[in-house]
Amino acid sequence: MKKEYLQRKTRERGQASWVLGLFLILFLAILLCMQLQVALYRESAMYMEDALALSNLASAVIDIEEYGITQKVLITDPEQAYERYCHALRENLGLDNHFMAQNRRMISGQVEIQNYTIYNVTSDLVEIWQRDRDGTVSVWSGNVGNVHAPNGQLIEETGVYSEIAYPVEGFLGTRVMAHKGKLVDVIRNDNREKKNEITENKVTGNE
Repeated sequence: MKKEYLQRKTRERGQASWVLGLFLILFLAILLCMQLQVALYRESAMYMEDALALSNLASAVIDIEEYGITQKVLITDPEQAYERYCHALRENLGLDNHFMAQNRRMISGQVEIQNYTIYNVTSDLVEIWQRDRDGTVSVWSGNVGNVHAPNGQLIEETGVYSEIAYPVEGFLGTRVMAHKGKLVDVIRNDNREKKNEITENKVTGNE
C-alpha cells in the first residue's frame, strides 16, 4: 500500500514538472515572439522615417525665379509638390498606384497619407499650406517662432512635413495601425553652418 502511494506521488510530481516545463517553454516562446515583433517595429519606424524624409525632399521644388530675385526659398506650387510627394512615396515604399504595399514585410496593407504640409518662411511670417487625409486643403499664416509642426518641431525655415498611417502585422497575426511623421527643412542646418563659416572667414581674412 505504501509502495503504491509512493509510486502515485512520484507520477504526480512528474506530471506537475512536465506541465510546468511546458508552460515555461510556452512563456519563453511568447517572449521571443514579442521581442522579434518589437525589433520589427523599430526597423519599420527607421525605414519609414528615411522614406518620408526622401519623399518630402523630392516634393520640395523651390521657385528658382523667386530665389534669383529675392533670395527667398519658397515652394510656390503646392499641388505640384503634393503630386511629386505621392510619386516619391510610392517609389520609396514600394507601393502600387493605390498605395498598397507590394512587399508585406514592413507594411501589411494600404498606406494612408494623413497630413502633407508646406511651410514657406518669409522674414517674420510662416505661410502654411496643408492637405489632410480627406483631401481638404487649408491655408493660413503665423509668425516665425510661434508655428510648430504636428510633431512639435519649431518651424524656422521653409520645409515640408508629412505623416502617414500604415498597417503592420502584429503578434499572433493581429494587425495594428502605425503612424509616422517627418519634418524636413529645405535649407539644411549643415548648409547654413557651412555658409556662415565661409562668411566669417571672408570677414576675418582667413582661408
